Amino acid sequence: MSAEERRTPSGPRIIFVVFLPFGCGYYLSYLYRTVNAVISENLATELDIGPADLGLLTSIYMIAFASSQIPLGVALDRYGPRRLNAGLLMFAAAGAAVFAVADDFVPLLIGRALIGFGVSAALMGSFKANAMWFPADRLPLMNNLTGAFGAVGAISATRPVEMLLDVAGWRDIFAGLAVVTVAVSLAIMILVPERRTPVPAGESFARQLRGFADVVRDPFFWRVTLFYSAAYATFVSYQTLWADPWLRDVAGLDQTARANQLFTLQVCFLLGLLASGVLADRLRKTAVQAVHVFAAGLLLLALLEVLLALGVTSGLAVIWGSLGFLSSAAYLAYALLTARFPERLTGRAMTATNFFMFVVAFAAQWGIGVIIEAFPLQADGGYSARGHSVALWVMIAIQLACFLNFVRPAARERRDD
Repeated sequence: MSAEERRTPSGPRIIFVVFLPFGCGYYLSYLYRTVNAVISENLATELDIGPADLGLLTSIYMIAFASSQIPLGVALDRYGPRRLNAGLLMFAAAGAAVFAVADDFVPLLIGRALIGFGVSAALMGSFKANAMWFPADRLPLMNNLTGAFGAVGAISATRPVEMLLDVAGWRDIFAGLAVVTVAVSLAIMILVPERRTPVPAGESFARQLRGFADVVRDPFFWRVTLFYSAAYATFVSYQTLWADPWLRDVAGLDQTARANQLFTLQVCFLLGLLASGVLADRLRKTAVQAVHVFAAGLLLLALLEVLLALGVTSGLAVIWGSLGFLSSAAYLAYALLTARFPERLTGRAMTATNFFMFVVAFAAQWGIGVIIEAFPLQADGGYSARGHSVALWVMIAIQLACFLNFVRPAARERRDD
């Protein structure tokens, strides 16, 4: 037995030294992504930020995140997730520190961009580690369990943050997050064993970068990526920012009631991740596969958003909870792509999809703000309910178009292996 084999953890120990450290990193990633939904009113009031700038401030996380995905895919396949995740989280810690001390819009933008860049490997690194350490047919379950860490992070960014705002300012919250992020970075570096996907002899970084061509030439990649990106970008735009203004301007809720609705959304997001992961795992040997759960869940998600576009305010807990539950099916996209490509390309396949999704999310989150700002303010200073409705109808139409593309006859595909 080699020295590397003796150091390789097995059984339950993999959970503690691989799955949990990466999961904590993704917990922080989603907390950072979502926290602006609760502190948006504080930022707008204290620093006089309008809806378009608020959308840009929150969505710059998305574009900074997306900008790293292409080189990140090669780096994950070449160097493995351990050192990459640990190093990048230090940038997130620096961004949180900058955000905590910022006194106007530009430093806030810089801090938010650093955070987005710093957590850019949190999910993809976790999925790459799952692909390296767990059997392929268990990846839908393991990936959704990883996603559950993000859901807990999203939950932490709702009612708990709103309660913290009563005793501490948003600056104190971000200062504390900077410290916690450093601790998680060190845990990944110290606890996770080193393990890499073998790189073919003589294959340079540049040659690996060109390996993205093998991914993007596959029609199945685009069918999954377009539908996933449209659906999940819409959900993320509301989960991380625009749900709070909608609940204020359309439903007329105060900050505490809004935080409670967002808490319901995030709890159901967590429950959905667990349920869809277990369902896909249980169905893996039947005719119903993860791809069917993925498609059905995201179609229902788009149809449910019609209620928000119509301005329905009855049964809000059921509506927002169902949105959270159904959105969890999006995470199955990564298991579909992992199964589609050989191990040497899994990092690039997942990060290519993530890149596209975050570009779409950036455009969606900012674009929703631009649409809303095009309508006159309400008498009390809130945003127009009509603006909220138009923005939602635009996003619903895009999702339905991508769904139709996703379900087109598979016989028209020509995979280039």
